[in-house]
Amino acid sequence: MRLRVPSPFDFDLVLRGHGWVALAPHRHEREAGRLHTVLDLEALAPGRGPVVDVELAAAEGGLLAKLRARRALARSELSLVRRALATSLALERDLSPFWSQCRTRPAMRWVAKRGAGRLLRSPLVFEDLLKLLLTTNCTWANTESMVRRTCDALGRCGPARRPAFPSARRCARESEAFWRNEVRAGYRAAHCKQLAERFAAGELDDAHFDDPELPTPELRRRLLALPGFGPYAAGQALRLLGRFDDLAIDAWVRKQVSELHGLPHGDDRAIAERYAEFGRFAGLALWMDVTKPWHVGR
Repeated sequence: MRLRVPSPFDFDLVLRGHGWVALAPHRHEREAGRLHTVLDLEALAPGRGPVVDVELAAAEGGLLAKLRARRALARSELSLVRRALATSLALERDLSPFWSQCRTRPAMRWVAKRGAGRLLRSPLVFEDLLKLLLTTNCTWANTESMVRRTCDALGRCGPARRPAFPSARRCARESEAFWRNEVRAGYRAAHCKQLAERFAAGELDDAHFDDPELPTPELRRRLLALPGFGPYAAGQALRLLGRFDDLAIDAWVRKQVSELHGLPHGDDRAIAERYAEFGRFAGLALWMDVTKPWHVGR
């Protein structure tokens, strides 16, 4: 399957824009320029099919996805895969106005030149939100372990016998004790179960959050109303959903910006003033600034 990409587009930048590439069901071969992942079509659209192993790499004119499943995929199932990959890579997000702003600022020209700003997300909002719950108040190594245990215990496997991320319905069937003892989610166990139950029941769905007509303050309110979601998790979710008018400042971002620009530590107002000129892309400009050391010099 070939995927068209906007120009400019840097596959490595998308994958390494934040930490999701290190979480199951992803496996990144950076030197080879390949991403391996697993998609459960039943999670994407109930009743719609098998588990698909995906190998994704840059190719002339875009991206090439090699798919493996236990049977031939119907056209509708191939469309599901295409849509899931486009969502995960934010291929339809228009960042050209942001790049225009970056071209006028010497320290940000690398962003426009390489087409930076797309952040890897999950095919479904539920997966992103559950993973965000598992990043709260713990080390990154613990997050990786909890996400991997969730997939290993609940995810359906593709032909390579690697599990996909499980559906909300599959997660909702498990008890709070499962989340505490098997996933080892600690105090997050009740929050994980509640989140899965609300998505499985249809009380929450992707449209509840991923609606371009929804004002950012209302979206933030909806995120903060979720079990276990505070300002940190809500801010990260806003960034993944493309709401860059929100700065999504957490302790790490605050420290990086303060050191980078010599601002008083903890002065969020000064940080906001620093990036105000970027308007609705202020949060993305901030994120590109603090993650620049991850990407420059390639």
